[in-house]
Amino acid sequence: MLNVGGLANPDVLLVRRDGAAPLIVKDWSRRSALVRAFLAPLLARHELAMLRRVEGLPGLPRPRQRIDRLALALEFVDGRPLRRRTHARALPASFFTALEGILEGLRLRGVIYLDLRSPTNVLVTPSSAPALVDLGSALALPLPRALHRSIERRALAKLRARFEGNESEPPPTPGDDEGARDLKVAGTRLRVRDRGRPDDPVPILMLPDAGLSARVFEPFAARAAANRRRVIGVDLPGFGGSRRSVSNLRPARVAAQLEALVDALRIARFDVVAAGWSVGLAAALAARAPGRVRTLVALDAREGDASSDPERLRARVREALPLTLPGALRADLEAELARAPARNLRLAARAASVAVTPIGVGAVKRIELRADEALTGAQLFDALASD
Repeated sequence: MLNVGGLANPDVLLVRRDGAAPLIVKDWSRRSALVRAFLAPLLARHELAMLRRVEGLPGLPRPRQRIDRLALALEFVDGRPLRRRTHARALPASFFTALEGILEGLRLRGVIYLDLRSPTNVLVTPSSAPALVDLGSALALPLPRALHRSIERRALAKLRARFEGNESEPPPTPGDDEGARDLKVAGTRLRVRDRGRPDDPVPILMLPDAGLSARVFEPFAARAAANRRRVIGVDLPGFGGSRRSVSNLRPARVAAQLEALVDALRIARFDVVAAGWSVGLAAALAARAPGRVRTLVALDAREGDASSDPERLRARVREALPLTLPGALRADLEAELARAPARNLRLAARAASVAVTPIGVGAVKRIELRADEALTGAQLFDALASD
């Protein structure tokens, strides 16, 4: 899952195939009955028509096929969405010139692109070149050349202004959030890091401690492929790269958001690894969906702590950081913890004292481990071995 749709927007999935190039599939099958009946077939047909009209132009995906009335497939373009935090003042001078060239190619095919205001529709390829996706927002309009170019240049100038010369933006952190993506589910935005074997039948959902991102699990996730496992690290609401503005971090609420996330990722059954404060959230998720959670591994569990002091929680999380983490990663996580909003830490500390419905015996297996041992050796993989 690359993006979760909403209202009339499709889910966007990356489909990997043995011996063949991966595909992007846009799927409206999870939208409302009204959208599925009337709007989705028109949107799918329109985007496929736009892709075929501009086929062969560089910097644009090639059409593949209409799968059914609610889905279409197109070429996968390797790249990361344009983001201010990652790319501000980090793009080569030629980037926006090349993007203007793509827009000019569209103009010569009689197509105007109307959604440059959303930078996530622009990808930065591994060679730092631009690529343009989501041609559902493109139209074939017989506009006068001067008007056409004026509209596009105005949109391009606004986009350029967001990524060039803004000294108030912090410079990007090298290597930060590699392979991460943002998914909007259940009224919030979650930063997700997906590593390892894509077809793992029971992936591992990893939940970090309060104030940290799921980067804390990088040493473990790096070994996932070798162990034929898929690891999905989630930055919890209020922390890491997820939405910072939160009003409620009670276990029941966050568990509902996490269940919506695994639904969006089309995951039927999964293991959960939770550290510190998030053990309570994982217990609430397991109680909410006992038929879907196979095993819950609690790392350095701190359930039932009634303290609401954010600085006390920050200190405890810092002390619990595994000493065996690589030095640079540990330093990044300590800096991340220092920047965590005190208000969100206070909400997390208060939420830790909320009673969680006990997990049904026999429904979910719970294992207690120390993070220092589990994240650096085979102990965690052994604990999560198939029954």
